[in-house]
Amino acid sequence: MGGGVTQGGVLYRSDAPYPGDAVPDAAPVWPPVTVIDLRSDKEGGAGYRWPAGVTVHRMPLMRRAAVVTGAGVSAGERQVSLGSLYLAMLKTVPDDLASIVGLAARSPGPVLVHCAAGKDRTGVAIAVLLLTGGVEAESVVTDYTATASRMSTLLGRLQGQGRRLPVGVEANSELLGTPAEAIGLVVDRLTGWPGGPQAWLTEHGGSAADMRRWRDRLAA
Repeated sequence: MGGGVTQGGVLYRSDAPYPGDAVPDAAPVWPPVTVIDLRSDKEGGAGYRWPAGVTVHRMPLMRRAAVVTGAGVSAGERQVSLGSLYLAMLKTVPDDLASIVGLAARSPGPVLVHCAAGKDRTGVAIAVLLLTGGVEAESVVTDYTATASRMSTLLGRLQGQGRRLPVGVEANSELLGTPAEAIGLVVDRLTGWPGGPQAWLTEHGGSAADMRRWRDRLAA
């Protein structure tokens, strides 16, 4: 952030939590105070129960973006690139993405954003949160691509829950990857917006006060 660093224990992203999950070792503060669940109703809640004091906001973000679970998505709709899917999210649900910043800004503690895989819907939402929070573009891309090392574990977790890859999506599909070019389109769209990511946020219903609060929370 302008040559600085972000504050630890403020923002997390993950795949869907499952019963029996251990406390994440890398989380400096756990559990989160605010959880933003981007899954659709058809994807279910996986039976996970957050402890008392955790507020969960259900915000089904975009049906077509459920790439891994394929919930309610036809085979024809999946024949798209990740980049075009991510740009479609910015075009189709920008107000929802902007509202996530408000939820994060007003949270009295750590925020966790997740969907089924923590990669596509969550990846775009986290990019919006980081960019409007003042994080540099290169760091946003690096955060997204770091998921690549966890994809085999993620697919194993999904299979352990009885999930199968959607018809037409193979294990080596680009849709299951984390190409820098895909999230780079999101970064370019927001940083290239007249006035930058902050102007994009306010033009889509975000509050300037929430944005300032969020930048203060995120900055170490």
